[in-house]
Amino acid sequence: MVRMGVIGAGYWGPNLIRNFASLDEVKLETVVDLNPKALEKIAQAHPDIKLISDANELFTSDVDAICIASGAPSHYKLAKQALLAGKHTFCEKPLTLKTKEAEELVKIAKEKDLKLMVGHVMVYHPAIRKIKEIVESGQIGMLLYINSIRVNLGLARAHENALWSLTPHDLSIILYLFEGEHPVGVSATGNDFLTPGVEDIVFLSLFFKQDTMAHVRASWLDPQKLRKLIVVGSTGIAVFNDIGKGSVVEVYDKWIKVKDDGSFEHNRNEKPVVYELGEAEPLKLECQDFISSIIENRKPVADGESGAVVVSILEHAQNSIKQKGAYLSL
Repeated sequence: MVRMGVIGAGYWGPNLIRNFASLDEVKLETVVDLNPKALEKIAQAHPDIKLISDANELFTSDVDAICIASGAPSHYKLAKQALLAGKHTFCEKPLTLKTKEAEELVKIAKEKDLKLMVGHVMVYHPAIRKIKEIVESGQIGMLLYINSIRVNLGLARAHENALWSLTPHDLSIILYLFEGEHPVGVSATGNDFLTPGVEDIVFLSLFFKQDTMAHVRASWLDPQKLRKLIVVGSTGIAVFNDIGKGSVVEVYDKWIKVKDDGSFEHNRNEKPVVYELGEAEPLKLECQDFISSIIENRKPVADGESGAVVVSILEHAQNSIKQKGAYLSL
């Protein structure tokens, strides 16, 4: 039984609280938030949980693990306090806002033999897991590039741009699918149409050693909601459209090859192989992985190291935007 506490009961916190509380191996004891109204809502759904406003009380308690679901600017300070207090730590994305801070948290967790996990929930999505299986099996040949689109006429933000708000999901997916390959460079452009200095749209390119690459388009100024992942291989293409109910991955037997004489051979099979994967909740799978990693003493899938790499990419991409898309080495 893992005894837990959660810091943050605002926008995303209630979802984490609900899922951790549903696990048989967890005793969710305490929730911390500065907002009394947020705590009142938690009390209605979970009357047995202790509700407090001072995080220090949680750090000095005898819980085994702490989940941090507060705002991103507070992640580093709270995660560091939790780790130094000897608590396994789950932190929502992004892990921190600076690479050196993320790397420091990874170092502390390693020194204290604690689990540090980041809330990269999309790597727990059944469709993403299936695409990884497809890539590793060689079903679409050698992985060439990934194109990820995350756009909508959505909730605009005045203090956090589309890069930091939206692309961590896509970056975590890309790193998961390119597992074992560290990105070597990044280039990004964007524009601030609504609030000066806060980019509403971002185009990000990520480069890997084997001349493979990935591209992300993120915006809250597009007229149509699109969440689409296209994974292109040398002998096929996997597509996941994350809109609507259920999880469906389509694999197309479509490719172009260069013949010995320099001409091109095309294969345009328009009928895909369709994998219907049901509606398992990725967030519950994510929470279960954190708890299992503690009980089984193993690394979680979305570990601190992967979280630190995402922060590094974000930080370099932000600098690239300032330099009008300059290529920056990672």
